[in-house]
Formats: sequence, C-alpha cells, structure tokens
Amino acid sequence: MNGSHFKYVLLGGGVSSGAAAAAIRQRDTAGSVLLVGQEVNRPYHRRPLSREYLLGSKGRGDLFTVADHWFTDHHIELCTGRRALRLDTNRRTILFDNGQEVGFEKLLIATGGSPIRLKIPGIELPNVYYLRTMENADRLRNAVEKAGREGRPHERGRGRAGVIGGGFLGVELAGTLAQMGLDVALVEAGTQPCWGFTGETVGRMVVGHLENRGVQVHLQTVPLRLEGDGRVQRMALSTGSTVDVDLVAVAIGLTPNKDLLRGTAIVSESAILVDDHCRTNQDDIYAAGDCAAIFDPLFGRYRRVDHWEMAVLSGAIAGRNMAGADERYEQVSYYSIEMLDLKLSVWGEARHVQRRIVRGNTTVDSPDFVEIGVDGSGKISQVVAINHSDEDEVLGELVRRRLSANEHDGLLRDPCRKLRDLLV
Repeated sequence: MNGSHFKYVLLGGGVSSGAAAAAIRQRDTAGSVLLVGQEVNRPYHRRPLSREYLLGSKGRGDLFTVADHWFTDHHIELCTGRRALRLDTNRRTILFDNGQEVGFEKLLIATGGSPIRLKIPGIELPNVYYLRTMENADRLRNAVEKAGREGRPHERGRGRAGVIGGGFLGVELAGTLAQMGLDVALVEAGTQPCWGFTGETVGRMVVGHLENRGVQVHLQTVPLRLEGDGRVQRMALSTGSTVDVDLVAVAIGLTPNKDLLRGTAIVSESAILVDDHCRTNQDDIYAAGDCAAIFDPLFGRYRRVDHWEMAVLSGAIAGRNMAGADERYEQVSYYSIEMLDLKLSVWGEARHVQRRIVRGNTTVDSPDFVEIGVDGSGKISQVVAINHSDEDEVLGELVRRRLSANEHDGLLRDPCRKLRDLLV
C-alpha cells in the first residue's frame, strides 16, 4: 500500500473484488484503486477447489481470474496477506494489521465468508479439514494421497473418509474423494442432500449417484463426536453406529465475514444489507459477494446467494456504480454446480416453495429433467434443472415472470410440450 489515500478501496481478495476492479476501470481509467486481500494469492476461482483442483486436472495457475501482470497493466495496486482491523466511516479510513491507515473516497466490502465450524468433541483432532482456500485444498489433497497409501483398507484400495454436511459442497467433496479412490461416508442431518435448495426428486437422484459410486449416505444423522488416538480415526453417529475414517471433511455452510462492521452504523443481519445497486446504508460504501445480502426486487426481499456467479455479478454492479453508473440488480439469480457427473442449474428462490412439478426423465442412469418450485400463491419461484440443456433462457424467464403454475400445470409436466409456448 504505497499511498495513504485512494479513490477506490476494495476489501477482499476474491472474485467480487476482482470483478469490481475490472468494472471500475471500464468507466474510470485514472482513479486510484487499491485491492486488499487477506490471502497471499491474487483473486482466484474457488469453485474448482472441490473437484478439478483436488483431482489434479487444474493447477494453481488455472484458478486465477486474471494474469499476474493485469493489476500493474491497469494501474491497480494489489496488496495481499493483509487484514483490515477497523473501519471508520466518519473519517473514511481503514486500519490494517500492519498498522497502516488508508483513506478512501469509495469503499467496497467484499470480505467473503468463512466455513461454519462444527462443535462436537474431538473436532480438534488432526486430519479434520475445511475447504475454502487453495491452502485448505492442498492440505486435504496431501491427506487423501497419504490415506490412499497408508490408510485403512477397503475393497477398492486404501483410505477412508467422512464428509459431514450434505449441501452442494459436501456432495461434491464426497464424489471427488470417492473418485480419488477413498471409501467415503457422507453424513447429512436432513432428509436428503441439498435439503432446502432442491426437492425430493433431485435429492433421490443425488443419493442414487453417490451410492452408485460407493459412497455410504447417512441421512437424518449427525456426528456426536470424533474419536482417535493422536488423529481422527472414527465418527460416532447419532444412529449409534461408528464409521472408521482416516480423515474428515466438514462442509456445513458459510458464515459471512462482517466483523469489520463493529462500531459502524452499517446495517447488517446475518449478512451486510445492500440495495439493488449494492449500496449499504452509508454513502459511498458498497458490499458484494458472500458477505452481502442484496435486495432482490423480483421477490421483494434481501437475499444472500453464496455462489460464484452472484459474487462476480454483484461485484461488477458495485464497481460500475462506484465509478458513476446507475445500474440495478434486476437479474434472476442463477448458479450452476457439477456434482459427480450431474450438472445442476438453479434459478430463483427456494425459500417459499411449497410444491414441485417434475418434468422429464428422472432415471438415475440417464437423468434429464426439470424440477419447478411453486410458492403458496401458485407462482413459479424456482427452477432446478438436472443435466438439462438448451432451455436455460426459457427456464430463467419462467421465474422472472413469476408465471402461474396452477394455470399451466399440464404443459409444465409434459416434456413433449414446449415450455417456450408459455412465454408467447
């Protein structure tokens, strides 16, 4: 941080800050920009960490959002390995952990989130892992490789792993660890994987694919404690059973990093609240990415969508508005995930879904279907597609228009009839 005052300060070293930096430079080629990240790496994509990076099909160089010279070429000062300690909104300054204080005219808070820590006896034993950073992934991969050489034997080789949490990350990790040759047990407290985000049909599909790859799925089950002599060796479950393990990966959710708000008047709940321009309630202070809940005019509420697509989109909106634009968030929220060989795409909001309409082929061997979530008023609130292509624009538009499912139930269920006909 060569200067003590910048026109734009971007706090956070993830894709939101990277997108904001690029968006600012599209509109303001001269204003001074400082991007500060707590990790030692420049902005990179976290999405491949649980799959391609662990499997070795992508290396570190494949994850970075831009080349290492991009920041210099665009006259953006990049500072890594630094943590912001205190934000003074009155003086418009930030104090960092090296004792330096930096002033700003406009600020983006894009500090991301941290894995929720599991609190059970034995959780501090060695060989328990959380996955959020490249360094986390490196340590997990080393542990997997060691377990494959020296771990407990099973019918396909060596090494046993437990995965706690059946959300999108937990499911993907379970599939990846199985692909890496480990015997895997997935523990999920809910009645199905991805509970709260998808319906029963998708849940059954995910369970079937996991079990076909040798993953043991324990639903409606929680770990009571981890046991071991010097390292984790067993998971004691609420069902009364015990699972032998050489390592455990915990994936039970993400909590927004918003400690910096202490002592400020910036409004937050579980996340920092921003309007549809990504503005906080404080002038010239914005927030984006996993730490923020953006106001979604389509559903009339603040929503936190902690996926990389939203992180990039909200960062870009914030950056353009910081540089003088007047851009609103008006899109239908969207994210996609690859779990095993399933491609899952999601549009809209699951919170108010009361029933689901299923359309297409739901066989485990060759799934290709759409699950349409309908709220209490009969309107389409969410669409989930499994291995379904060529209709992305139409599926998103069903949510954007909040079409009445009650009036079109027959067409929605019949895969031989075109959904596009509803948009005429």
